[in-house]
Amino acid sequence: MARQTPVGMIGLGLMGSALSARLIDAGLGVIGFDVDAAKRDGLLASGAEFAAFAADVAARCRTIVIAVYDAAQVTGLLPDLANATVPPLVICTTTCAPGEITAIAEFAARSRLALIEAPISGTSAEVRAGTATALVAGDGDVIAAAAATLDILCPQQIRVGAIGNASRTKLAINLILQNNRAALAEGIAFAESLGLDGSSFLATARQSAAYSRAMDSKGSKMLARDFAPQSHIAQTLKDAELILQEAGRHGLSLPLTSVQAELLRAAIALQGPDSDSAAVIEAIRAGRDQDKEHS
Repeated sequence: MARQTPVGMIGLGLMGSALSARLIDAGLGVIGFDVDAAKRDGLLASGAEFAAFAADVAARCRTIVIAVYDAAQVTGLLPDLANATVPPLVICTTTCAPGEITAIAEFAARSRLALIEAPISGTSAEVRAGTATALVAGDGDVIAAAAATLDILCPQQIRVGAIGNASRTKLAINLILQNNRAALAEGIAFAESLGLDGSSFLATARQSAAYSRAMDSKGSKMLARDFAPQSHIAQTLKDAELILQEAGRHGLSLPLTSVQAELLRAAIALQGPDSDSAAVIEAIRAGRDQDKEHS
C-alpha cells in the first residue's frame, strides 16, 4: 500500500527531525539522509533508517521531503534525485527566495521530478504537535497525489497557488513574525527595566490588545533565558536577509526589519548561531547593561 512505502527525509535538523517523527508516529517508514552523519543517531533511535547518500533515498522512496538550510542545498540535491530510475515526488519545505524556488521548479520539470513547494510557518515544536501551517504551492494533481503524506506532515495547510507563491507568502509572514518577536523582546526588557515582574507582565500582555502568538511560543523562553532551540536564530537571520534582499529588488525600504536583522546579528554574536530565535532579547538586554555601565 502507498502509505506503507517509506518516505525519504533529506535534512535531519530541527524541522526534518520533527517531520520524521510525525511520519513515524503515523506508522510510515522513514529513510533519512543528512550531510552531517552525526544526526543519524536520533533518527535510528526513533526506528527510522539512515541512507549514506541522497541518491540512495531517491532509489528507495517514491516521496521525498527536503528540509535543508537553504535553496543552494536544495539545488545541490536535485541531480541525485533526478537520476533515480523512477524520479520521486519531492516536497520542498525549505524557505527560498521566489526566484530560487522558480529555478528549482524549472530544473525539476526538465528532470521529470514532481515538485511541491511547502514551507512551514511554525517552530519545530509546533510541527511536532501538528499545529504548524504548511503553505502549499504547485500543480493540483501533484498536490493531490501527495495529500496523504502532506496531511501527516502538517495537518494545517493553506493552498497559495503556483510555485513561488509559497515562498513569497512565507517571507511576508516571517517579516511580521520576526518583528512581533523583536517587539515582544523589547517590551519584556522594558518591563524588566521598570521593575515589573516579568512573568506577571507577560500574563497581562497576553490578555491585552498587544497579544500575539509570539508571546505563547517565545515569552517564557525570553524570561527564563532558555535558548535551547526550537528554531535556530541563524535560520531566522537567513530569512530576514532574504526578506531584505527581495524588498530591495522591488525598491521597498523595510526600516523595522533592517533594525531587527541587526538585533539578530548582535544576538548571534552573544549567544551563538544555534540558539533559539528567542535569544534576540539578549541583544536588547546587552544594550541596557552597557547603558548602565556608562551612566
